[in-house]
Amino acid sequence: MALKKIGVGIIGSGRMGRLRANLVAGDPRTGFLALSDADGSRAAEIAGEVKADFHSDDNEAVLSHPDVEAVIVSTPEHAHADPVVRALELGKTVLVEKPIDLSLEAADRILDAVKRYNGDLRVGYTQRLRRRYLNAKEQISQGRLGKLLTARMCLYNPQSNAKEIYARSPHASPVTDTLTYVVDIGLWYFEGRRPVKVYAQGGSKIFPHPNNVGDWAWAIVTLDDGSNISFGCSWIFPDNWPAHITTMGMDIMGSEGAIVIDDSHKGVILATSKGVPSPYAPDASSNVVFLESMMAGDWSLGEFWGPMRDETRLFLEHAATGRAIPNTKPDEARQTLEVTLAIERSARENRPIDLPLS
Repeated sequence: MALKKIGVGIIGSGRMGRLRANLVAGDPRTGFLALSDADGSRAAEIAGEVKADFHSDDNEAVLSHPDVEAVIVSTPEHAHADPVVRALELGKTVLVEKPIDLSLEAADRILDAVKRYNGDLRVGYTQRLRRRYLNAKEQISQGRLGKLLTARMCLYNPQSNAKEIYARSPHASPVTDTLTYVVDIGLWYFEGRRPVKVYAQGGSKIFPHPNNVGDWAWAIVTLDDGSNISFGCSWIFPDNWPAHITTMGMDIMGSEGAIVIDDSHKGVILATSKGVPSPYAPDASSNVVFLESMMAGDWSLGEFWGPMRDETRLFLEHAATGRAIPNTKPDEARQTLEVTLAIERSARENRPIDLPLS
C-alpha cells in the first residue's frame, strides 16, 4: 500500500512554528509544505531553512491554498481563534498549539466552528505524548489504581522563560500558559468527572499581573464525585536553576494503588565551564543543566526529538489516514482553559469559584 502524502500549512513561523516546520518537512507523509507569518521575512527565512514549497505574510494565502489539506496553527496564544476557525471552515484537519486560546469566548467560537463544519481539530498538549505520562494513563485505564481519589501535580519554570512569554503575550500567566499542561493531564487521568469548584492562591511579587498570579499559583480543584486535584505552578525559579525549561512532578492516588512521577530531569546532568545556552531564552545560559528538561524535546544530531516530534507525526498520520490519536480534543481543551481561568479568578478574588464559569 502506497504511503499517502498530504499538503500541510503552518500558520505562524515563530519558535513553535519553526519546530513544527522542521518536523513536518522531515516526515515522509508531507507532499507539500506552506508557511505564513505576519513578518514576511521570517516566513521566507524558515521556508528556506526547511525547503518549503510556498510562503507568505498572509495567513489566508496558506489556509486557502488548494494543496494544503492539514493546518498547524502556531500563532501566539491570544491569536488562535481566527486561523483555526477559518481552517475548519475550509475543511482542513487542524492542530493548534495549547491552550486553545486565552478566553472562553474565543474557545466557544472555535467549538462552534467544529460543530458547524463537522471539523477535525486537536490541541497541542505535547506532554500527553511523553512516555511516562502515557504509561500512567495506561495503568489508570487498566484499573490498577482502583478509583482515583486525589492527586498533586506541579510545574515550575525559571524567570528567563517568564520574560520571554510575557514579551509575546502580556496577558498570559503561569496558570494559562504552563500549568495548563498538567491541568490537561490531570483531567485526562480523572476522565469522566467534571470539575465543579476551584480555590486558589497566588502571588505577583516579581511579575505584576492583574489576577495576582504573575509569579505562582496553588489551587485545589474539586470534581463532581468529591475527588480533588491539587495543582501548583511558578515562574520564579532563578535563571541558574539547572532545568532549562521545566521541573515537573505528580502523585496520583487511588483506592488500590498510586503512581509517583518525578519529572525533575535530575537523571541526566551536564556540567561545563563553557556554558549551555537556554533553548528558550536567548540571553540565558548555565554551566550546569538538567538535560531533557525542554518540554517539547531537544535538537540532537541535526534533528528534533521528543514529544513534539511524536505529536506532530501522529497528527500527520491522523490527517492522512484518519487513525485515532490521544491528542487533546477541543472540548477537553476548553474545559482545561475554564479551570485555569477559574484558578486566576479565585486567586484574584480570594474566594472559591464554582464551575462552570458564568
